[in-house]
Amino acid sequence: MITLYTAVTLDGYIATTDGNVDFLENPRYQLPDEDYGYAGFYEGIDVVTMGYNTYKQVINFEGEYPYQGKHSIVFSRADTTEATEGDIQITTESENTVIQRLKRENKNVWIIGGGATNARMHQSGLVDRMILTYLPITLGAGIPLFRENKASLEWKNVGTRTFSNGLVQITLERR
Repeated sequence: MITLYTAVTLDGYIATTDGNVDFLENPRYQLPDEDYGYAGFYEGIDVVTMGYNTYKQVINFEGEYPYQGKHSIVFSRADTTEATEGDIQITTESENTVIQRLKRENKNVWIIGGGATNARMHQSGLVDRMILTYLPITLGAGIPLFRENKASLEWKNVGTRTFSNGLVQITLERR
């Protein structure tokens, strides 16, 4: 199963224009003893995928790489000899090639983003499921969930959760 799991603002953004996601840390979005299903989702994931810009942002967060122990594939448009650590693999192979291979291997894959990677995977019909947690905020501008998306695909809602702090999580599967 290939899953896009992310937080998104009401106006459809996953980050500010400069890629900042500090708005996710707003205390109003944190509930005691609530992880919005993250731990269970993460436990079922075999492979983490993301675009290069998202990877650079993730490794610049304070602390250690948050996906240690999970095979991580980073999609890069430029050939790079950048040193990585652990299970991190940077590839110039297309998302389509890599994801099709992972599907054949029956791997559960998490698409972390960003907007361009999300769009390419969506346009290629690679996304099986989306778990989108909507935050009750509008940014006015930023990086959209799907940057330059040209695909029209139908989805069905297979689950909706609402939280006391205003967050709404929907789970969608491709029709």
